[in-house]
Amino acid sequence: MRGLGELLFGALVVSGTAEAGPWAQAPGDIYARSIVSSERLDGEDGWRGDLYGEYGLRGHFTITGKIESVRYDGGTPGTDAYRVSLRRQLWSNSEGWAAGAEVAAIRGSSLAGVYGCDGMGGEARASIGRSGMRKGRSYYFFADVAWLTQEGGCDRQRYEFGYGSDLSGGFFSSQQLWLEYGEQSADSIKSEIQFGYHFPLADMSLGYRQEYGGEFKEHAVLVAVTVRR
Repeated sequence: MRGLGELLFGALVVSGTAEAGPWAQAPGDIYARSIVSSERLDGEDGWRGDLYGEYGLRGHFTITGKIESVRYDGGTPGTDAYRVSLRRQLWSNSEGWAAGAEVAAIRGSSLAGVYGCDGMGGEARASIGRSGMRKGRSYYFFADVAWLTQEGGCDRQRYEFGYGSDLSGGFFSSQQLWLEYGEQSADSIKSEIQFGYHFPLADMSLGYRQEYGGEFKEHAVLVAVTVRR
Protein backbone atom coordinates (compact mmCIF):
# COMPACT_ATOMS: atom_id res chain seq x y z
CA MET A 1 0.00 0.00 0.00
CA ARG A 2 1.20 3.46 -0.82
CA GLY A 3 2.52 5.34 2.23
CA LEU A 4 1.37 8.68 3.52
CA GLY A 5 4.55 10.35 2.32
CA GLU A 6 3.89 9.33 -1.28
CA LEU A 7 0.31 10.58 -1.08
CA LEU A 8 1.53 13.90 0.25
CA PHE A 9 4.10 14.18 -2.52
CA GLY A 10 1.49 13.66 -5.21
CA ALA A 11 -0.98 16.03 -3.58
CA LEU A 12 1.25 18.85 -2.42
CA VAL A 13 4.42 19.15 -4.48
CA VAL A 14 2.45 20.22 -7.54
CA SER A 15 -0.21 22.11 -5.63
CA GLY A 16 1.18 25.62 -5.96
CA THR A 17 -1.37 27.51 -3.88
CA ALA A 18 -4.09 24.95 -3.19
CA GLU A 19 -5.48 25.14 0.35
CA ALA A 20 -8.24 22.55 0.11
CA GLY A 21 -8.48 18.81 -0.42
CA PRO A 22 -8.40 15.84 1.97
CA TRP A 23 -4.66 15.42 2.47
CA ALA A 24 -2.80 15.75 5.77
CA GLN A 25 0.71 17.03 6.32
CA ALA A 26 3.17 14.54 7.80
CA PRO A 27 3.90 15.19 11.53
CA GLY A 28 6.12 18.25 11.87
CA ASP A 29 5.88 19.27 8.21
CA ILE A 30 5.02 22.86 7.29
CA TYR A 31 3.26 24.28 4.25
CA ALA A 32 3.22 28.09 3.95
CA ARG A 33 1.83 30.22 1.14
CA SER A 34 1.42 33.95 0.51
CA ILE A 35 -0.53 35.65 -2.29
CA VAL A 36 -0.63 39.29 -3.35
CA SER A 37 -3.09 40.30 -6.04
CA SER A 38 -4.12 43.43 -7.89
CA GLU A 39 -7.93 43.52 -7.90
CA ARG A 40 -10.56 45.28 -9.96
CA LEU A 41 -14.11 45.33 -8.56
CA ASP A 42 -16.77 46.78 -10.87
CA GLY A 43 -14.22 49.27 -12.24
CA GLU A 44 -12.63 50.07 -8.86
CA ASP A 45 -8.98 49.16 -8.23
CA GLY A 46 -7.73 47.48 -5.07
CA TRP A 47 -5.27 45.06 -3.49
CA ARG A 48 -5.71 41.71 -1.76
CA GLY A 49 -3.18 39.87 0.36
CA ASP A 50 -3.40 36.60 2.24
CA LEU A 51 -1.17 34.36 4.33
CA TYR A 52 -1.98 30.65 4.72
CA GLY A 53 -0.18 27.90 6.60
CA GLU A 54 -0.47 24.23 7.56
CA TYR A 55 1.33 22.22 10.24
CA GLY A 56 1.21 18.42 10.43
CA LEU A 57 0.26 16.66 13.66
CA ARG A 58 0.14 12.99 14.64
CA GLY A 59 -2.78 10.78 13.71
CA HIS A 60 -3.20 12.28 10.19
CA PHE A 61 -4.29 15.62 11.68
CA THR A 62 -3.27 19.01 10.24
CA ILE A 63 -3.87 22.43 11.74
CA THR A 64 -4.31 25.35 9.31
CA GLY A 65 -4.56 29.12 9.59
CA LYS A 66 -5.37 31.92 7.17
CA ILE A 67 -5.43 35.73 7.27
CA GLU A 68 -6.84 37.66 4.29
CA SER A 69 -7.26 41.40 3.74
CA VAL A 70 -8.78 43.39 0.85
CA ARG A 71 -8.60 47.15 0.32
CA TYR A 72 -10.06 49.31 -2.47
CA ASP A 73 -9.07 52.78 -3.71
CA GLY A 74 -12.64 54.07 -3.98
CA GLY A 75 -15.60 53.92 -1.64
CA THR A 76 -16.08 50.16 -1.39
CA PRO A 77 -15.40 49.01 2.19
CA GLY A 78 -12.37 46.80 2.71
CA THR A 79 -12.68 43.39 4.35
CA ASP A 80 -10.60 41.23 6.66
CA ALA A 81 -11.07 37.50 7.14
CA TYR A 82 -9.55 35.00 9.59
CA ARG A 83 -9.75 31.21 9.68
CA VAL A 84 -8.26 28.49 11.93
CA SER A 85 -9.07 24.83 11.22
CA LEU A 86 -8.31 21.24 12.10
CA ARG A 87 -8.27 18.75 9.22
CA ARG A 88 -8.05 14.98 9.39
CA GLN A 89 -7.29 12.63 6.53
CA LEU A 90 -9.79 9.85 7.22
CA TRP A 91 -8.96 7.31 4.52
CA SER A 92 -6.63 6.54 1.64
CA ASN A 93 -5.90 3.57 -0.63
CA SER A 94 -3.15 2.24 -2.86
CA GLU A 95 -4.59 3.95 -5.95
CA GLY A 96 -4.01 7.43 -4.54
CA TRP A 97 -7.57 8.19 -3.45
CA ALA A 98 -8.11 9.92 -0.09
CA ALA A 99 -10.99 11.39 1.92
CA GLY A 100 -10.92 13.91 4.74
CA ALA A 101 -12.95 16.18 7.00
CA GLU A 102 -12.26 19.61 8.49
CA VAL A 103 -13.78 21.96 11.08
CA ALA A 104 -12.90 25.65 11.39
CA ALA A 105 -13.53 28.83 13.34
CA ILE A 106 -13.95 31.83 11.03
CA ARG A 107 -14.39 35.59 11.23
CA GLY A 108 -15.26 37.90 8.36
CA SER A 109 -15.45 37.04 4.68
CA SER A 110 -13.17 37.31 1.64
CA LEU A 111 -16.02 38.45 -0.59
CA ALA A 112 -15.85 42.06 -1.72
CA GLY A 113 -17.02 44.79 0.66
CA VAL A 114 -20.69 44.77 1.64
CA TYR A 115 -21.35 41.57 -0.35
CA GLY A 116 -19.91 39.20 2.27
CA CYS A 117 -20.60 38.12 5.85
CA ASP A 118 -19.13 39.57 9.03
CA GLY A 119 -18.75 38.38 12.60
CA MET A 120 -17.69 35.08 14.15
CA GLY A 121 -18.78 31.70 12.84
CA GLY A 122 -17.89 28.12 12.03
CA GLU A 123 -17.28 25.88 9.05
CA ALA A 124 -17.58 22.13 8.43
CA ARG A 125 -16.01 20.59 5.34
CA ALA A 126 -15.78 17.19 3.64
CA SER A 127 -13.36 16.37 0.83
CA ILE A 128 -12.29 13.65 -1.56
CA GLY A 129 -9.34 13.64 -3.94
CA ARG A 130 -6.75 11.65 -5.79
CA SER A 131 -3.03 12.18 -6.28
CA GLY A 132 -0.30 10.25 -8.03
CA MET A 133 1.95 10.05 -11.07
CA ARG A 134 0.95 10.00 -14.73
CA LYS A 135 3.58 9.66 -17.46
CA GLY A 136 6.23 10.47 -14.88
CA ARG A 137 4.59 13.68 -13.66
CA SER A 138 2.79 14.35 -10.38
CA TYR A 139 -0.84 15.38 -10.37
CA TYR A 140 -3.78 15.83 -8.00
CA PHE A 141 -7.48 16.66 -8.14
CA PHE A 142 -10.09 17.13 -5.43
CA ALA A 143 -13.67 18.15 -4.66
CA ASP A 144 -14.80 19.80 -1.41
CA VAL A 145 -18.19 20.69 0.03
CA ALA A 146 -18.43 23.11 2.97
CA TRP A 147 -21.14 24.54 5.20
CA LEU A 148 -20.52 27.95 6.80
CA THR A 149 -22.53 29.86 9.39
CA GLN A 150 -21.80 33.27 10.93
CA GLU A 151 -23.42 35.70 13.32
CA GLY A 152 -26.71 37.24 12.28
CA GLY A 153 -27.92 34.13 10.42
CA CYS A 154 -25.43 34.52 7.55
CA ASP A 155 -25.35 30.91 6.34
CA ARG A 156 -23.92 29.67 3.05
CA GLN A 157 -22.69 26.63 1.17
CA ARG A 158 -19.44 26.38 -0.76
CA TYR A 159 -18.26 23.85 -3.37
CA GLU A 160 -14.61 23.74 -4.43
CA PHE A 161 -12.93 21.80 -7.24
CA GLY A 162 -9.24 21.77 -8.04
CA TYR A 163 -6.66 20.19 -10.33
CA GLY A 164 -2.90 20.55 -10.53
CA SER A 165 -0.06 18.87 -12.38
CA ASP A 166 3.64 19.13 -13.00
CA LEU A 167 4.67 20.16 -16.47
CA SER A 168 8.08 19.70 -18.06
CA GLY A 169 11.27 21.34 -16.84
CA GLY A 170 10.18 22.15 -13.28
CA PHE A 171 7.04 24.06 -14.28
CA PHE A 172 3.56 23.34 -12.90
CA SER A 173 -0.01 24.50 -13.36
CA SER A 174 -3.12 24.56 -11.20
CA GLN A 175 -6.78 25.39 -11.69
CA GLN A 176 -9.49 25.88 -9.09
CA LEU A 177 -13.22 26.65 -9.10
CA TRP A 178 -15.34 27.91 -6.17
CA LEU A 179 -19.15 28.07 -6.06
CA GLU A 180 -20.75 29.81 -3.07
CA TYR A 181 -24.43 30.35 -2.30
CA GLY A 182 -25.74 32.29 0.70
CA GLU A 183 -28.94 33.52 2.29
CA GLN A 184 -27.57 37.00 3.06
CA SER A 185 -24.22 37.26 1.23
CA ALA A 186 -23.99 37.57 -2.54
CA ASP A 187 -23.73 34.36 -4.57
CA SER A 188 -20.25 33.89 -6.00
CA ILE A 189 -18.66 31.88 -8.80
CA LYS A 190 -14.87 32.17 -8.79
CA SER A 191 -12.22 30.57 -10.98
CA GLU A 192 -8.45 30.74 -10.86
CA ILE A 193 -5.60 29.48 -13.01
CA GLN A 194 -1.90 29.58 -12.17
CA PHE A 195 1.38 28.69 -13.85
CA GLY A 196 4.55 28.44 -11.82
CA TYR A 197 8.02 27.03 -11.32
CA HIS A 198 9.54 24.81 -8.59
CA PHE A 199 12.59 26.79 -7.40
CA PRO A 200 14.99 25.10 -4.90
CA LEU A 201 13.72 27.09 -1.89
CA ALA A 202 10.13 27.84 -2.89
CA ASP A 203 7.52 27.63 -5.62
CA MET A 204 6.54 30.85 -7.39
CA SER A 205 3.54 31.26 -9.66
CA LEU A 206 1.57 33.87 -11.56
CA GLY A 207 -2.17 33.62 -11.97
CA TYR A 208 -5.47 35.14 -12.96
CA ARG A 209 -8.67 35.03 -10.89
CA GLN A 210 -12.17 36.10 -11.82
CA GLU A 211 -15.19 36.21 -9.52
CA TYR A 212 -18.77 36.74 -10.56
CA GLY A 213 -21.39 37.55 -7.92
CA GLY A 214 -25.04 38.29 -8.32
CA GLU A 215 -24.23 41.91 -7.42
CA PHE A 216 -20.58 42.30 -8.49
CA LYS A 217 -17.76 41.24 -10.81
CA GLU A 218 -14.14 41.07 -9.71
CA HIS A 219 -10.92 40.30 -11.59
CA ALA A 220 -7.39 39.88 -10.24
CA VAL A 221 -3.82 39.23 -11.33
CA LEU A 222 -1.82 37.50 -8.60
CA VAL A 223 1.63 36.40 -7.51
CA ALA A 224 1.99 33.42 -5.13
CA VAL A 225 4.96 32.03 -3.20
CA THR A 226 4.77 28.60 -1.54
CA VAL A 227 7.27 27.04 0.87
CA ARG A 228 7.34 23.49 2.28
CA ARG A 229 9.54 22.24 5.09
